[in-house]
Amino acid sequence: MQSLPQRFFANWLVPIAVACLMLALQAGGEPVYEALRYERAAVLGGQPWRLVSAHVVHLGWAHCLMNAGGLALCAAFAAGTLGWRAWAIAIVVLALGVGILLVVASPRATNYAGLSGVLYGLFVWVLAPRAWRGDRVALIVLLAVIARIGWQMLHPPLEAQRALIGGDVLVEAHLYGALCALVLCLCQWAWPHLRRA
Repeated sequence: MQSLPQRFFANWLVPIAVACLMLALQAGGEPVYEALRYERAAVLGGQPWRLVSAHVVHLGWAHCLMNAGGLALCAAFAAGTLGWRAWAIAIVVLALGVGILLVVASPRATNYAGLSGVLYGLFVWVLAPRAWRGDRVALIVLLAVIARIGWQMLHPPLEAQRALIGGDVLVEAHLYGALCALVLCLCQWAWPHLRRA
């Protein structure tokens, strides 16, 4: 059993590393953004790394800082219950899942950048198991996240939101992140049962 400081460190290690990477890449400016963003034609033309790299570059500093703050909030909700390996696996799986779904299910989405799709998935991944175990706060926040996605799917983003992040909001990415997280939760639940079978 890990001590409290070890669990705290393990829980925050990957979120802090991802946030630092995001900030460093944002400081790289337009050339870094252009090289790493999701661009459908580039992915189909032989640049598959953009499926993952798109999630760590952003439209501007406000967009980047909002997502870094969301990542910190998500890690706080995890409350030291997750290790660095779990975080790393979840982030990579969610990034790949969102990227692949953008290619397969959203052919009109030609450009995308930002952590928000992965971030919605991380909230579901962190909160769903806790809600299932009876944590009422986790359940309320999980329902709020789901309601937010539903609202976004039915109502176009406000012009103020576009202005704040410096571009359009691709709400499909938020939905894809949440769906990938549900699959990830089911796989993590089923894995111990399959190993015992």
